[in-house]
Amino acid sequence: MLTGVKVMIKSALARIGYRVSAITPAPRDPDSLVASRLAPSECYALFHSDCPIFQPWLGHGEFASAYEGVKEKTLVSADRCYLLWKFAQHAISLDGAFIECGVYRGGTALMLARMLGGSDRKLWLFDSFEGLPSSQPDKGDHYQRGAFGDTSVEGVAKLLKPFAGSIEIKKGWIPTSFQGAEGLRFSLAHVDVDLYEPALECCRFIFPRLVSGGVMIFDDYGFPSCRGERTAVDDYFAEQKLTVISLPTGQALVIKV
Repeated sequence: MLTGVKVMIKSALARIGYRVSAITPAPRDPDSLVASRLAPSECYALFHSDCPIFQPWLGHGEFASAYEGVKEKTLVSADRCYLLWKFAQHAISLDGAFIECGVYRGGTALMLARMLGGSDRKLWLFDSFEGLPSSQPDKGDHYQRGAFGDTSVEGVAKLLKPFAGSIEIKKGWIPTSFQGAEGLRFSLAHVDVDLYEPALECCRFIFPRLVSGGVMIFDDYGFPSCRGERTAVDDYFAEQKLTVISLPTGQALVIKV
């Protein structure tokens, strides 16, 4: 009976120029998919404010120019870029270079390079430029080998050409690509590597070389698809007896005192 009614409705609509077809649901983003499988006790949920709040990442003040051209070259949202930019403003007053692990197409590197413009400080960039390495699902990793491989070292170098004198790009897999940089000191570290093993190796290499007052920012810490990165960060800093500050943007922050 119901099928016959559906046919009659379709035929009637067709006569006046309308076509009826099933709507295919839009694919859900990886974080929503992963979160839907987790228990409520894992505490992954959408974050909302009870009222309108000041959101300077929408284009307020100096950030508007710092963020220009960044959005098209990164998957890091504007609010996370803003916090990275503000912590870079803090770190510029300290001794030490900037380091970013997980460069992708160079958007956040462009923002950091602008911050360092005119100084004698360098920005060190580490990425395979071949996507992610092999993952460990038992550690909470979601993404597979090769994910985010739609980039190239040539493309990033071209984007950052105006700052070539203050940029060092190291192509390769972490931690092997850290070889030769053991003597460096850092005031700011931006870690965006998504997976457990590279996140742990970043902590092991960078934190001992972080100057007093320096900051490490983990971009993916709070995202369901990157629980491996969170596990690595929590494991490492628990051993150091240091606090990891989880931010409502999904990032996490560690400050060396």
